[in-house]
Amino acid sequence: MDVRTLADRELAELPLIDMTEWLVRKGEHDPTFRLVANEFGVVTTLLDHGYYIEASERIVPLLGMKVPAAFHRLGLALEVKANGKKAAKRRFRSFSPAVTGHADLSAWRNAFKWNKSWLGLPLVVGLGLVALIFWPDSEPPPVTPTASNERVETVTEDEALAKRLEELEQEVARLEEANKALQTEDETTEAPEAPEVIPLGEVETLVSDKQYEEADALLIGKAKAGQEQAVGFYRLLVDNKLGEAEIADYAAYVDTYPESGYKADVLWMKGIAEKKAGDDTYRTTLAEVAAMDGTYWAPIAKSVLEEE
Repeated sequence: MDVRTLADRELAELPLIDMTEWLVRKGEHDPTFRLVANEFGVVTTLLDHGYYIEASERIVPLLGMKVPAAFHRLGLALEVKANGKKAAKRRFRSFSPAVTGHADLSAWRNAFKWNKSWLGLPLVVGLGLVALIFWPDSEPPPVTPTASNERVETVTEDEALAKRLEELEQEVARLEEANKALQTEDETTEAPEAPEVIPLGEVETLVSDKQYEEADALLIGKAKAGQEQAVGFYRLLVDNKLGEAEIADYAAYVDTYPESGYKADVLWMKGIAEKKAGDDTYRTTLAEVAAMDGTYWAPIAKSVLEEE
């Protein structure tokens, strides 16, 4: 199985809620696991928002502890999404033999496996070349004249060009017919009308189910009176997930709705976008988020800034 396909499967199937509960139960008796449980909550939040690089970095301390193999599978999947196959292979090799040999990691072992039979390929090729060099030259078989040998048909350059032009003319004719058929189909097929008022409830449901393209299709038209801030936020969130949002879009939202209840969420996305773009402004942005006590992103932003 392709490594990226395996990573996507792991992220879709691993029981993150059960893994979190396991850490919480361990934390009731071990303070170290209590801290790790909090950190794992940050990892799952980052993962839920598609921040694979940050999530992959923050799960590293947990991979050095005695945890179920599911955590190591998650660590490998995150590293594949963040930095690719080679980086994930290095992480796999850093695990203890007990982990790399675990039955639950068999799919990863196969994904990183190097076929040992290739070791003998250079030797086989070398022996083959030596055999060819010292193989005695054989006499060419006598050629018996035949009718086909005596009569060789030749095609002049002009004839070849004429044939090619004829083929091209036929291809153009086929394309014109296909184009006419498409135009006829476009004229007879009515384009679906965009909704006049954006159905915010449907958009929220689709976003919670991570069906971002479907949500994007509904975010066309006007927001219902009183829902402008919410619709603007979901437009940003969907664009963020589809890789279409710009840093200026986040700034414009905050300028337009400075008192929005989604302000912390928008500033968090803005800070992460700035960080990915190498813009040092992200520190100021995340510091603003960290100061928003009582919001979901405040402790996470503080944690990110403290690590630097």
